[in-house]
Amino acid sequence: MKGQFIKLAWRNIWRNKRRAFITMGSIIISLFFVLFIRQMQMWTFNNNVETAVAGYVGYIQITDTGFVNEPTLDYSIELDRIPVDDIRDIKGVRGVYPRIMNGALASIGIKSKGTAVMGITPSIDVEEMDLEKRLEKGELISDDDKDIMITENMAKFYQVDIGDSLIVFSQGYQGFQAAGIYRIKSVLDMPTGAMSNMIYMSLSNSQYFYAAEGRVTSLLINIENPAELERVKQDVQAKIDDKGLVVRTWKEVSPELSEGFDLSTNSGLVIAAILYMIVGFGMFGTMVMLYNERLFEFGVLVSIGMKKTALMFVTVLEVIILAIAGILLGNLAVFPVLFYLNRNPIEMTGEAAETAAYKGVDPVIGTGLFSDVFIANSITILIISLVLSLYLVVKVLRLKPLDAMRKN
Repeated sequence: MKGQFIKLAWRNIWRNKRRAFITMGSIIISLFFVLFIRQMQMWTFNNNVETAVAGYVGYIQITDTGFVNEPTLDYSIELDRIPVDDIRDIKGVRGVYPRIMNGALASIGIKSKGTAVMGITPSIDVEEMDLEKRLEKGELISDDDKDIMITENMAKFYQVDIGDSLIVFSQGYQGFQAAGIYRIKSVLDMPTGAMSNMIYMSLSNSQYFYAAEGRVTSLLINIENPAELERVKQDVQAKIDDKGLVVRTWKEVSPELSEGFDLSTNSGLVIAAILYMIVGFGMFGTMVMLYNERLFEFGVLVSIGMKKTALMFVTVLEVIILAIAGILLGNLAVFPVLFYLNRNPIEMTGEAAETAAYKGVDPVIGTGLFSDVFIANSITILIISLVLSLYLVVKVLRLKPLDAMRKN
């Protein structure tokens, strides 16, 4: 019996091909743009998190409790206080990265400028910070290197090149006067956010410079799956016995960065909601047209003995079939575009590129292939279709055969 209902619904759909194509077309077009926008936003979010968080803030960060409110070297910590090996063995952790981060004054000749100094371990940080891709000229430093790396913007400001030197002044651990002359070994192409005004040293060199041997300002922990952030944080906290240490996620360390990403995501949801409204109105108009065109037919069918529940079931089944067909075709239509942009992100130019770089993110546009985005939006369209089909249910249940045939 159910097979007959499906066959009847399928035949009814193609009795008016124009109406069927209009309904499916509205779903296909709207779903195409919804999926494109959401996949692009999710890709951009993940890419920006990797760029601005993974290499510089860490998905999870361990610091001294005093460092939270006063991020100075006086609240740096001895690396031996942290069970690094135990943390590295936690499921979902892809890497552990000790850091020294502090301010300094860099000068050459009459030019001086405040900058940040970051002590890294090149052997493990090159891939995480994508330094090989960002290398503009020169060679990357090694773990025991005494030279430094600077950004392209700093090279332009100081008008220096590979082989030149910068004088760096700062205050080290417990008031030590830090000063040194450092040869520039490489220039990095960094976005013009906070990373564009930074000197990169090897961790051992920065510890010596700041008289902070064996100490770090923070330990960064990056994870394989961002969705497991809170779970990994709890596992890390379970490994820390020292009450003087605090474990924070990147959202707690940089709330302004998290708010910016949330704002971008919410704007995408607003656009998606507008497109869903377009789909809803389009489908509702189709349902009204479907009912009015077949009002006489419905009256005759009920008059000759067809149950209203059976008529209602067939009519709703038509809507479901059209919705599923539109959803499948919408996914098939957008997938090649998403796949291409996922493999070949577009580099922005002009003001758009400058704006992106100013925010500290890579000026590129790409799209993701996140299965949950495909599923969630497809289910949303189907739910909208089912909710709107209640119009037909109410109309059919209230149908009076004689009045229906007279109106026609």
